[in-house]
Amino acid sequence: MFSKVTFSLLVMMSSLLIFYILTAYDSNSAFAFNFGVAGDWGCNSNTQKTLDNIRGKSSPERILALGDYSYVSTATCWLNIINPVKSITKITIGNHEDDLNEGLNQYKSAFGLSDDTFYAFTYSNARIIVMDSDNRCFTSGCEQFGFVLGQLQQASQDPNIKWMIVYIHKQFYTSPNTCGSSSCSNTASDTTNLRNTYQKYFDQYGVDVVLNGHVHNYQRTFPLKYDSASPSSPIITSTITNDYTDPAGEIFVTVGTGGINFHGLSGKASFVKYQQDDRFGGLDLSIENNGYTLVGRYYTNDGVKRDTFKIFKSGPLQAQYNFGPSLSLSGQP
Repeated sequence: MFSKVTFSLLVMMSSLLIFYILTAYDSNSAFAFNFGVAGDWGCNSNTQKTLDNIRGKSSPERILALGDYSYVSTATCWLNIINPVKSITKITIGNHEDDLNEGLNQYKSAFGLSDDTFYAFTYSNARIIVMDSDNRCFTSGCEQFGFVLGQLQQASQDPNIKWMIVYIHKQFYTSPNTCGSSSCSNTASDTTNLRNTYQKYFDQYGVDVVLNGHVHNYQRTFPLKYDSASPSSPIITSTITNDYTDPAGEIFVTVGTGGINFHGLSGKASFVKYQQDDRFGGLDLSIENNGYTLVGRYYTNDGVKRDTFKIFKSGPLQAQYNFGPSLSLSGQP
């Protein structure tokens, strides 16, 4: 017969083995991946630091570039900086490369884009839709609208897709800022048209996160739904600070801190949870917990994590471990 001591040791060892197997499986899950995100880069030492920051923090599988790259008539200087990660970089077109005299064809050639500079791709259990706010028409009568709507419908019906992420150069929402262009305001014509054209469909089909650049700072909103009665003042569906359980609406994140300069924040919109305007940096966007949790971590180039948000979706219950019975050294049979 086993003594109580022997039995207790066997139970403890079995529990530890189960814990190890489950933990190892989760950390090595096929659904675990991450993206690095930034826009408004420029070609300078800050640009290089942002790239090093993104690579060093997460070793991303993809880099989502949110537009406005070289800020000159050729793409060459920016392409040289990102050359080590060019093969994993997916770009959207910004207003500083949307014309032929700004290197548009060079960007398209470098990243294998056709005239349709809006596109989509699937990575693991996420569908990523890349929109073009500057080179192609995006209103309801345009080809891009039909494409985006079709992608939303398909992704919402695909049982293998758990997450929908949209990225674009220009913003849907922003706090007041010191950008000299009227296009950086919360009531700019493109901003208004983007909201009025797309957000009700983002709400309907379950988009989780919308990423943009253009405004040169970092802003992260609460989950927001479209308000047709007052489009510039969206419906905040949760005021929880960081952790959201499959909220209604989308979290909008401006990551215009790639390295070119700053647009100072002159106020904070009620729908914005966190913002900063004096440090360059990038967003690490990861899928964790065997594909059921999306996490955003914003690191500035000084290595500090300034913002974190999480979205949880339903999935397998998290294992609970109880390592009983307790070890006894009485020696009684």
